[in-house]
Amino acid sequence: MDIPTSLFPEGTFSTPATMSRLTRFLRSIFFPRDASWAHRPLPLHQPGFPVVVCWSAKSGCTTVLKWFLAHNGLLDEALAYSPWIHEYRQQKFQVAGYRRQCERLFRTGHANRFIVKVIRDPATRAVSSFLHFLRAGDDNAQWPATSLVKQWKAAAGIERQSGLTFRQFLTWVTEQQFKRVVLDPHFRPQFDAQQDSHVDAYICLEDLAAGLRAVEDFVGLSHVDVHALSESPHHNPMTAGHAWPTVAADFPADRSTFDQRGTPPAEAFLDPHTLRLIRIVYGEDYDAYGAYYDATPGRLRMSAPSEGMSAEPFRQSRLRAA
Repeated sequence: MDIPTSLFPEGTFSTPATMSRLTRFLRSIFFPRDASWAHRPLPLHQPGFPVVVCWSAKSGCTTVLKWFLAHNGLLDEALAYSPWIHEYRQQKFQVAGYRRQCERLFRTGHANRFIVKVIRDPATRAVSSFLHFLRAGDDNAQWPATSLVKQWKAAAGIERQSGLTFRQFLTWVTEQQFKRVVLDPHFRPQFDAQQDSHVDAYICLEDLAAGLRAVEDFVGLSHVDVHALSESPHHNPMTAGHAWPTVAADFPADRSTFDQRGTPPAEAFLDPHTLRLIRIVYGEDYDAYGAYYDATPGRLRMSAPSEGMSAEPFRQSRLRAA
């Protein structure tokens, strides 16, 4: 879709075209991308609906899915089908032929569709991924890669340790990437060259309601109350009076830890060393989206207000032009 550039003040951030050749070469060797659509989250699209939504696990996907279904008159049907709305997405909405529709949409053009992607601060997303792993990581039926974690712990000499620390989790994810293991979507980088190269605008999860409202205004949709859609057992809100250490990056935890200690804030896990590890694991995300966030983890960098807006809730992608 052709977008008036005056609506979105052009920001500056690194893209694959502006990365150094050496950086791209090294990442192609050690952090290869899966070029097929088989292992990537499929965008949300519906024939006749003007918005296509690209998304990543642990980046507001449940709320965004509800928003999309609400606009297409499918939310009540989805919730009646299953309280866990992603079951409807997987079993009823993205059925046979849907993957090919996505491939064709991104391959042949989408002049009349506005493609957006919701992104999240890679540091706080890494913490959320870790907490999600702790909640479900011992369930072999749901997490076939649990055996890989057990093997890694044995090789590291910590097989008798209950659970993992955040620092160990980041190290494990890094090593799996070096081994070219296709990770669970909850742990992968958000950036996807095949999809991001078509994105018209990014919405920061930290300002999701304003960003989705701006999309609605831009394409002429009615407003959906995003706050009413945001409750989900998938989220990891901090527990008031939690009993985790103030500095928790090296605190071993498993599923039972939540029952015993509650849920800590993301900041408890972020120190200079873990932040460096996160930049290694999710380097592509920082290259593509880093300018949306300032140097303080979890803080949203707001751009200069665009015309008619108090703050810029979503920004035009420069990846197409790069």
